[in-house]
Amino acid sequence: MFANRIAWRIFIGAVAIRWAYALIIYGSMGTNGLLGPDSVGYLGWIETFLANLKAGSLHGWQLLSPELSLMPLVPWLWVGNVAIFGAFGVLAFVLLQGLIDAGTCLLIHGSAKSFDDRFAVPAAVAAIFNPTQIVMSGLFYTDILFLFFAALILFASLRWMREESWSSALLIGLGLGGAALSRILIVPWVIFLFVFLLAMAVIRSSLSLRALKQLAVAGTMLALCVAPILARNVTQYGAWALTPQTGAHYALWIAPLVRQAKDGTLWTEGSVEIQKRIDEKIGRSSDNPFEVSHLYGEIGMQALRELGAAAVIKAWLYGAAINFGSPAATLSPPVLHLPHTGFYGTPGASMLDKIVAFLFQSDNTLYAWILLIGILGVTLVRFIQLCGLIVMMRNGTHWPGLLLMGAWIGFILAVNGPIASPKYRLPMEPPLMVITGAGFCALRGWRERRRS
Repeated sequence: MFANRIAWRIFIGAVAIRWAYALIIYGSMGTNGLLGPDSVGYLGWIETFLANLKAGSLHGWQLLSPELSLMPLVPWLWVGNVAIFGAFGVLAFVLLQGLIDAGTCLLIHGSAKSFDDRFAVPAAVAAIFNPTQIVMSGLFYTDILFLFFAALILFASLRWMREESWSSALLIGLGLGGAALSRILIVPWVIFLFVFLLAMAVIRSSLSLRALKQLAVAGTMLALCVAPILARNVTQYGAWALTPQTGAHYALWIAPLVRQAKDGTLWTEGSVEIQKRIDEKIGRSSDNPFEVSHLYGEIGMQALRELGAAAVIKAWLYGAAINFGSPAATLSPPVLHLPHTGFYGTPGASMLDKIVAFLFQSDNTLYAWILLIGILGVTLVRFIQLCGLIVMMRNGTHWPGLLLMGAWIGFILAVNGPIASPKYRLPMEPPLMVITGAGFCALRGWRERRRS
């Protein structure tokens, strides 16, 4: 009964804060306050998709998703909310995200509890008030649903590591399948996760045919979820890939950001130059988006080879540092819409010069103050997390879970590379909140010992 009461308090508290934030933003800015830079494009795809759906002109594979670059789960939620609520469809989806993210807070509570009961409530409270989750849950994006499934994978994996069970394996499979249908980011993680879980079972001397069957079923659930997407792409485009987005990602984002880390060339300039190289080489050589993506990828990888490994490592380290240190307030539309020069458009001979110019030479004093206060808040939270990490590392029984969480954080930093924003940090929040809960317990324990 007590546990259920705590769970309801966590859920209701998280929903109340997220709904209050979204409704305040909506009341002051309207629908535009719930839209990020990519949201307008999403809405255009949804409107076209709905119009074609009502006209009966969509058939077969066309029903999977409004856009090839999007996995279908979130777009279908968008379509459903816009179809049912019309002009209030964006608000309805954002409020739905508040419920989903409250579920994420419960999963964080459960993940922290698998380490130590004392960590659970502080971790959940940290998640409830986590600005990154609150701000992102108020935006018309794909990220919150992916975050929920990522948290479910962490919760179920920690549970399975403690005691192999069919319920945990099915939750792992559900999490992997749902995450893959939200964003393909999860797919490269799967192999490591299964190898890690098997290795932990071997170390505990608990590997059995039953455990292998459980993980096989979880993998099958993932395969069944992505099979329709892969089948469409193979039959329609001859491509054994889930999205045609990868090539443009490397060519127009990664390569220009690596160049910026190497010689200070602004990302905006670098991406324009890369696009010119692409236009000269391929022009409109193919109507197959996967073939175009492959050509984009070749040019992007060629540019990275020209820039050198040292520049790539430097850019990845810069991206990791900014992802850890950037405050979520910069993504909130009232702050985002303040006149200012974006970080990637800020000039600087080095990354340090760029950061100093962005922080202290901003063309908007209010934006600069919000940014600085946000960075101070992030720094305080990172200190608490450092305390939590130290405490958890001192307990040998926590090491398997810590290794899993550390690997997930490292994976997210690796795939994001030099692209830095609180938005890209979001998948790391579940393990970070668990460590935050441990940090609060550590600080409270140290304070009590000093008093005694």
